[in-house]
Amino acid sequence: MKLTCVSRELHPRHAFRISRGQRNEVRNVFVRLAGDGLAGYGEASPNAFYQETWEDVMEKIEAARAFMETLELQTVAGIEAAWAKIWEIVAPSRAALCALDLAMWDWLARRRGVSVTKLMWDRQPQPVTTFCTIGLSSAEELAVKVEEVRTFPRIKIKSDASASLSTVKYVRGRTAAQLAVDANCAWGGADLRALSQELAALHVLFIEQPYPPARDADLAGARSVLPLLADESCVVEEDVPRIGGLFHAFNIKLVKCGGLTPARRMVLRGKVLRQTMMVGCMLESSALIAAGAAVAQRTSYADLDGAWLLADDPFRGWQFAGGVLTPPPGPGLGVEPEAGLF
Repeated sequence: MKLTCVSRELHPRHAFRISRGQRNEVRNVFVRLAGDGLAGYGEASPNAFYQETWEDVMEKIEAARAFMETLELQTVAGIEAAWAKIWEIVAPSRAALCALDLAMWDWLARRRGVSVTKLMWDRQPQPVTTFCTIGLSSAEELAVKVEEVRTFPRIKIKSDASASLSTVKYVRGRTAAQLAVDANCAWGGADLRALSQELAALHVLFIEQPYPPARDADLAGARSVLPLLADESCVVEEDVPRIGGLFHAFNIKLVKCGGLTPARRMVLRGKVLRQTMMVGCMLESSALIAAGAAVAQRTSYADLDGAWLLADDPFRGWQFAGGVLTPPPGPGLGVEPEAGLF
């Protein structure tokens, strides 16, 4: 096996910039794992919230180079064994682990001539309906964003510490889409029960991460009338059983948990615990989005609009149209890099 690793700055489309007051680009890391005339691709979208930078990820991937270049992948069990060994090398960087794990799944699926979905779940990939996110916006920005997504089937609306519902009401007045609200840990000082009642009247499906993880225990007494979905409170697979009595659902993000290998286990554990699940993303290219779409074959919801939000996606992959991701016909993740990326 030969491992190639590069970093690339990615920029959101103007109307869908990340958020007011934040820089308007990210730097992601991409890997190519080649052998036997085939190449598998992976991606990491490091996030400062989890103390990850692209420089750290590149350094950790480089530390794993010697091991990766000795790989002889034959089975899914072989990927799982390699994943555990790679974690010993790259810890605590789950973003680096994610990039390398995706490349292994992509390479093995291509070698088998099947999709990653088929390799993971023994089923063919189906189209995925995704939430499309409206971030914190000025009145002018909000009008532009809502006009673009108002016919989409699912919309997620970001909130902040003000817990204002004005944006939710504005969106609800202009679309029949299913809505969800993401508080991003910011509602610690708000009356969650009252907010949930108002949101229920607006036909919102669920509230994502109302309190910071340190206040998870307070959720039991908050008495939300809407389902609560864990994001920052459910990072890795060990969190799944812990949150069961506090949240009704949880979000799986590949770059947080360490790739497809642990995400697959999280889905299987969530099914046993009868938890509702969603697959989420950050600002990511079609490589990570395709991997998320493979996981989304077994979850109730997906929030996989990261590549659609980009002005400069360096991969071609699942086709996005009207809030729906449609799988390509090829094997593996179904993605190919633009010329010159590696």
